[in-house]
Amino acid sequence: PLRRQRQMCIRDSVGVGFVRGKGHPCVFWHPEKQIKTLVHGDDYVSSGTADSMNWLETELTKAYEIKTQKVGNCVGYKSEGKVLNRILRVGEDGWQMEADPRHAELVVEQLGLKDDKGIGTPGLSGADEDDTEEDVPLTGADITSYRGVIARCNYLASDRPDCNFAIKEGCREMSSPTTGSLRRLVRIGRFLKNHPRLVWRFPMQSRQSEVIVRTDADWAGCRRSRKSTSGGSISRGTHCIKIWSRTQAVIAKSSAESELYGVVRGACEALGTKTLCEDLGETVGIRLELDATAAKGILDRTGLAKVRHIDVNCLWLQEQCAKKIVPLHKIPGEHNSADLMTKHLTLLMIKRHLEQLCLEFKEGRSDKAAKLHSVARLDYWSERGESGRWVRVHTQPRTSPFVPLGIPRGPGRKTRLTKVRSTKGIDSEGNQFKIEDVWDDPTNVVPPMLPWTGRTIFLVDKSYCDRWGTDQRRQRDEVSNLMNPQSCLLYTSDA
Repeated sequence: PLRRQRQMCIRDSVGVGFVRGKGHPCVFWHPEKQIKTLVHGDDYVSSGTADSMNWLETELTKAYEIKTQKVGNCVGYKSEGKVLNRILRVGEDGWQMEADPRHAELVVEQLGLKDDKGIGTPGLSGADEDDTEEDVPLTGADITSYRGVIARCNYLASDRPDCNFAIKEGCREMSSPTTGSLRRLVRIGRFLKNHPRLVWRFPMQSRQSEVIVRTDADWAGCRRSRKSTSGGSISRGTHCIKIWSRTQAVIAKSSAESELYGVVRGACEALGTKTLCEDLGETVGIRLELDATAAKGILDRTGLAKVRHIDVNCLWLQEQCAKKIVPLHKIPGEHNSADLMTKHLTLLMIKRHLEQLCLEFKEGRSDKAAKLHSVARLDYWSERGESGRWVRVHTQPRTSPFVPLGIPRGPGRKTRLTKVRSTKGIDSEGNQFKIEDVWDDPTNVVPPMLPWTGRTIFLVDKSYCDRWGTDQRRQRDEVSNLMNPQSCLLYTSDA
């Protein structure tokens, strides 16, 4: 249904005079009405004059039942609104945009930092950020929690160049996080606690004829793999359009090589932005700025020369530079805002680069930002038969022990558990406890308990097979021949 709806949107847009973008099929341009439109699922985001917006609303109303919000300086328009989960506002000096503040607030709350004072920078450089001998791999629910929080940070990263690099490094550890990974994630959360809002400013300016791309690279910045990081930003005049931070796929053998790969990445992004502008009815040039003399020297000449180990696929940029399609310009390193996306910096340098990108920290909360609802996660299974255990995590306070009968995603009809239940937790007075009892014994009377949170652990019966419990599908296939009512219980609820 969604695909069909998208096709209908494209058909109706083209039918009223829009030209679909060649490089970006979700972008449309109306040459006569001078309307720029982005289609995202069943959402339209359009810009143009008040008359053209009224015309577009009339045409869309003929085909769909729609809800509209109008943001602008015209009479009857609002000064602030939400567009694809971003806050957009207009003032006398121009436009502003910021990420939905709920994401930063959720990260802070999920990491338990609501009462923390915060910190000035999202990461530390050098050996201070490395794992120590005491750090161990995370296990079970801790891995799931880490991945969930860092994934939310990754969603936020495109709107937060101040901590984009730190988040990128955290995402690299998602496959096998350690307690050191969690420590670095908490530091990102403390930074977001101290700087929850970053506003992108787009002041009024004259029409710009080119996009400015700044690139940088940090050679062998990763102390574990010795891979380099490419970073960059794209601006049109004073308006920052895009930022990125990427770990290079190969290990560069010199700073010149890593800077070259960073420039190639920036050139690709620049050509993509140039195509996007053409899809929106504008023709722009490219100005690529870098602070690496060696990389510029490689691209100003033709061929490999003394850098024969470099992949020739990266040398296509030499031809583009020779044709002046992507001209290169040397700038001082302290003026290169791309440095923000390649390494950890001090708060002073972060603010300096953000000012150059026309971004600023702000206090308070946007009026249009949705209120943060409680993120207290419902109880869930952290283990479902893996390694012979079923583990229920209780995030909501309970006053009684847990029984797994009829619980969604719980043990299936043919799952066999031992009768011993192990309950570990902490009560409302801060007392930790551990209780082991027979959970299916009707004569077992549990004394009243204070509200508590924690975990309940059930073991899969392995008395008949060494493989028992390691594969839930195999449990269900084999259990019919291995039933013993005296030592286990047969459930009647579906998983």
